[in-house]
Amino acid sequence: MLPVPEKRQVSITPVSVPVPERVDAAGKERKKADSKTIIKIGIIENSQGVAIGAESDFLVVDMETGDALAEMSSDNIYSVKAGGGKIFLDKRQFRSKIRIKPKNSYSELSKISVNGKMYRGSIILRRQDKNRVSVINELGLEEYICGVVPCEVGPDWPLESLKAQAVVARTFALKNMGKHRKDGFNLCSKTHCQVYGGASRETEKTNKAVYETAGEVITYNGGIISSYYHASCAGYTEDVNNVWESFQSSNPEYLSSVKCKFCRDYRWYNWTYKILFDTLASRLRNAGYKVGKIESIRTIGRTSSGRIKQVLIKHSKGKLRIASGKFRMAMHPDKIRSTNFIVKCKNDVAYFKGHGWGHGVGMCQWGAKNMAEDGWSYKKILEHYYKGCKVETEYK
Repeated sequence: MLPVPEKRQVSITPVSVPVPERVDAAGKERKKADSKTIIKIGIIENSQGVAIGAESDFLVVDMETGDALAEMSSDNIYSVKAGGGKIFLDKRQFRSKIRIKPKNSYSELSKISVNGKMYRGSIILRRQDKNRVSVINELGLEEYICGVVPCEVGPDWPLESLKAQAVVARTFALKNMGKHRKDGFNLCSKTHCQVYGGASRETEKTNKAVYETAGEVITYNGGIISSYYHASCAGYTEDVNNVWESFQSSNPEYLSSVKCKFCRDYRWYNWTYKILFDTLASRLRNAGYKVGKIESIRTIGRTSSGRIKQVLIKHSKGKLRIASGKFRMAMHPDKIRSTNFIVKCKNDVAYFKGHGWGHGVGMCQWGAKNMAEDGWSYKKILEHYYKGCKVETEYK
């Protein structure tokens, strides 16, 4: 079992937003990210069933009344399924939305398992359409970040780079608390939000980075920022308005391009990929683009950081002009690793040669690692990638 910092208790109070602490000179509320901040993470969606267990005895609680409906033993693993408007734990049936929480939240052995993975806090089970089940992990913000950092970067990285990742991940979480509101939770556990592996992925070193920066976020003029990050920028980060349409009318200083000479030893600083025209066309069709037989591919324009602006594809039914980021997603971001590439075609095969991995906006994770190895503090690292920003414990 991984060591857990002492005096860190997980609250189960169903609160999902930071509490205003005070007002600033302009009369605006100042918020603070602290241990009272609770976050809900969607870890499994629309499953036919899951297996629930725990390190200690746990309770099944009615989500509407807060009443304890049953006490379950830690000696068993319970099969969870939905049917007839109910949720079943083995043969016992409950309402369509219940909370699973440890009987003793203050015990060191208070984590709950879902399909063999351990999670802190409580687990919410929701019946979905077609008798499927969704699983939500409700826990304290800092405990959530403990499960993010070792999934997003190497847990053996220098402590200052882990601290930088912790602050970035915390900032991202608070800025995006409403991202999955319609789904009944704040964030998902995938790359769509941030990769979250629960308590099973925690390490002593990454937890240390989280707790030593507890409550700290990145601000610009006092406001919490959109703290995007990526694996490797390959020399320059990217202006955000070159990546996402929602930023095309603006380019915040803190998300503008900066030079980075620190990620050159990253495994995917240089990469190549080849793909048959037929396979490329199939992927475009799967992404919703109507294309015929591919005839040629070429790139159009480059941003100031060297990334491609658009891709022009000639095919038997006409031409497709597509933003480079959308093209990358259609091909799969693990294949076309960035939009900093050139492409050559021969015998109905496209050959890509590129640099870096990710969208390029915000903090370069591999750069942060090497900056820390060179003696940079986590605050200095963050101030480099997010120009004009500060690391603070309060924000508006």
